[in-house]
Amino acid sequence: MITLQIDQAQADFLGVDFFHADNFWKLAFRFAINLIWIFLIARLLYYPKQRKPEYLFGYFLIGSVIFIVCSLLKSVTLTTGFAVGLFAIFAILRYRTNPIPVKEMTYFFIIIGISIADSLGEKASYVELLFCDGAIFLLAFAGEYFLFKKKFARKTIIIQDIELVRPENYLKLIEALTALSGFKVEKAEIGRVDYIKKQARVRIYYNAKDVPGDFNDDGDNDD
Repeated sequence: MITLQIDQAQADFLGVDFFHADNFWKLAFRFAINLIWIFLIARLLYYPKQRKPEYLFGYFLIGSVIFIVCSLLKSVTLTTGFAVGLFAIFAILRYRTNPIPVKEMTYFFIIIGISIADSLGEKASYVELLFCDGAIFLLAFAGEYFLFKKKFARKTIIIQDIELVRPENYLKLIEALTALSGFKVEKAEIGRVDYIKKQARVRIYYNAKDVPGDFNDDGDNDD
């Protein structure tokens, strides 16, 4: 009787189980798997193309935090609703202090999805988890390096000749924008036209290869 009481006292601390070896090693192993996939997607797929360390930092921390939170709350009957709620929160907020470009937001959802699946997918075998995570990685890899290999950058500029925004002068507009910007403009979109000041805002699209990087100016909503 005394031995049983001592064992119980060692197992519990303030009413909470102190240590479960089996659960701990399962959690540690799944966390390691999740961290490996985050590294493969964020560091090997995203970063070599975009070179934005601030997003890379966010991917690692958000993926890790979501995995830990979901793992600790998996005993509560929130699994599906909680997972959908995480996607809804990021879809609404999108870190409104600085709008996130579409590609960065897509990688955020990939990291969130993989972290949720790895933490809540206990009914799935490790082979099934490996297949699902690997499929997402391969799709992202194919899209990044093969399917959408030609990448276009965009920039918003102001032109003073509003005659060029007429539909019949589109080809002349492309030639004028190419000469003005120095980029080989592939496509142009007409924005706000001020007929009083005789100027128009035009968004140009050009091949981003071998083009120096730029920043997101507050005056434009470019990515």
